Amino acid sequence: MSGRGEQAWARLRGAILSGELPPGKKLPFQQLQDICGMSVSPVREALTRLVAGGLVEGEHNRGYRVTTVSRRDLDDLVSLRIKLDGWALERAIEVGDDEWEALCVADLHRLERVPRKLEKQRLHNEAWEERHAKFHASILSACDSPLLIQFSEQLYARADRYRRLSLTVEFEPRDVEEEHRAILDALLKRKKREAKMLLAQHYEATAAVLRKHLDEQEASQLEA
Repeated sequence: MSGRGEQAWARLRGAILSGELPPGKKLPFQQLQDICGMSVSPVREALTRLVAGGLVEGEHNRGYRVTTVSRRDLDDLVSLRIKLDGWALERAIEVGDDEWEALCVADLHRLERVPRKLEKQRLHNEAWEERHAKFHASILSACDSPLLIQFSEQLYARADRYRRLSLTVEFEPRDVEEEHRAILDALLKRKKREAKMLLAQHYEATAAVLRKHLDEQEASQLEA
C-alpha cells in the first residue's frame, strides 16, 4: 500500500470507528475523496484494505457501504475472541519472559495515565484508545504463533467498533481499569486459567452492554 493509501485508510478507519461514518452508510467515492482530501487512487487502496478488515463491504454493482452491526455478528466475534485470545494468552504466559512482563506492566501504566473520555467535548480520547489497543496486543505478544496473533489483531479491529459503540449506550458503571489490573495480576502470577477467565469476562462485559441495544434496534427495524 502506498503512503497516501495508508493515510486514506487511517482517516476512513477512524471515521468508521468514531461513528462519523455510521453502520450501513453508503460510501460514494466523491464523499470519501472529500473526507480524505485525496484523489480516487489512494481511496480505492484504502477501501480494499477496509473490506479485508471487515469494516466495509462491497455491494454488487452498487459501490460500498460501512458494514452493518448485528447481535449475531457481535456474538460471533465475542465467541471467537474468547477462544483465540484465550489460547494466545495461555501460550504467552507459558513462554513469556521478564521483558514481556515489563512491557505489559509499562503499557498498563501508560493506559492509566490518560482519561478514557475527554469530558469537556464528551468525545472518545484517541490517546486512550491507542494505549488500550497496545495493552491488549502486549499481553498476547509473547505467544509464539504469528498466525494466531494475526487473527487476534483482525478480530480486535472488528470488535473495536462494537466496543466504541458501547460507550454511547447507557449501562451500569463498571471499573474497566480494575478489570485490566486483574488480568495483568493473573498474568504476572502465571495463573493461566484465571487470566483466561478474566479476559473472557472482560470481553463479555462489553458485549452485554450492547446486546439489549442491538436486539431493540433490530426489532424496531422489523416493525418499520
